[in-house]
Amino acid sequence: MHHFTKRLTFASVGWLLAASALAQEYTDRVRLVRGSAAGEVTATTPLEVTLEEQSGRSKSIAVPEIRSIVFDGEPPELTQARLHARNGGYQTALARLQEIDAAKLDRDLVRQDVEYFTAFCNAKLALGGKGEIVEAGRALNDFVRRHAQSYHYLEAVELVGDLLMASGKYAAAEERYAELAKTPWPEYKTRAGMLMGRSLQAQDKHAEAIAEFDRALAGAADTDSAGGATLGKAVSLAATGKIDEAVRAIEQVILDTDPEQKDLQARSYLALGDCYERAGRTKDALLAYLQVDVLYSTVPDAHAEALAHLAPLWEAVGQEGRAREARQTLQERYAGSRWAK
Repeated sequence: MHHFTKRLTFASVGWLLAASALAQEYTDRVRLVRGSAAGEVTATTPLEVTLEEQSGRSKSIAVPEIRSIVFDGEPPELTQARLHARNGGYQTALARLQEIDAAKLDRDLVRQDVEYFTAFCNAKLALGGKGEIVEAGRALNDFVRRHAQSYHYLEAVELVGDLLMASGKYAAAEERYAELAKTPWPEYKTRAGMLMGRSLQAQDKHAEAIAEFDRALAGAADTDSAGGATLGKAVSLAATGKIDEAVRAIEQVILDTDPEQKDLQARSYLALGDCYERAGRTKDALLAYLQVDVLYSTVPDAHAEALAHLAPLWEAVGQEGRAREARQTLQERYAGSRWAK
C-alpha cells in the first residue's frame, strides 16, 4: 500500500506538472514604457495585446504602453534584429533577419514579427535614400492588409503614409494618418495632426498647415508629438515671412527636447537652418545644418537634407572642398534620396 501511494503521488505530481505546462505554454516578455510584464500573448489587435499571466489571469495592455515584446522561443536573430531596428541599425537588423529559417518558425506571432521588421527596416532605408520607395511601400502595405489585427498595425500604417508622402501622394498619405486620429489616445490624435500638417506643408499649403498644427497642439498630451507640431508650425511661419517668431519657437523646441531624441533634434536644426537661409544669414544656416551632419547623421533623411543644403552654403563662404565633400557623401550614402536628385 505504501508503494502504491508513493506511485500515485508521483503520478499526481507528474499530471499536475503536465497540466501546468499545457496551461502556460509560453512565457513572453513584454517591455513596457514603465516596467515589464510576462506571460503568454494570447491575442493582439491594433489597440491592445492580451497577456495571460502565470497566475492564469488575463490582462490587456494598450499598444502605447508597449516598447517591445520578446516571444518565448523566438530565434536569437529576431531578438537582435528588433533591438537594432529600434536603434536605427536597419541594415544590421536586416542581416540578422535574413539568417532566420522561416520554415522552422512554428508560432504565427513570431512569423509576423520577422515579416514586420523586415518590411519596417526596408521602409526606413527607402525613406533615407537607400532603397526603393515603391517596393518598400508594397511590402509594408501587404503586411497591413494581411495582418490587420497586429499590434504593429498603427505604426505600419503611419510608415505607409510616410512612404506615400515621400512619393508625392499626399491625399493617400493623409488617409493613412487619419487612421491614427481614430484611436482613443490623445497622443495619437496629436501625432495624426502633426503628420497631416507636414503633408499640407509639403504642398506649400502653409496657412492650412498652421491651422492643423494648432489643432494638434490644442490637444497635445505627448512631448514628442507636441514638439513635432510646434516645429512644423514654425517651419510654416518662416515660409510665410514670420522668421523671428519661427526661430524663437524652434530654439525652444531644441532646449525642451532630450538630445537622445535624435529625429526631433535633427528636424529642429534643419528648420533652424531653413529660417536662417530665408533671412540671408548664411553662416548661421551653415552652423545649423552642420549640427545635423556632425551630431545626427544616424537620421538618414535629415542627414541627406542637411548635406543638400550644406554644399551650396560651403560654396557661398568660399569652401569649395567642403562643398565637394558634402555632395560626394550625399551621392554615396543617399543616392536614392530625393535630396540627391
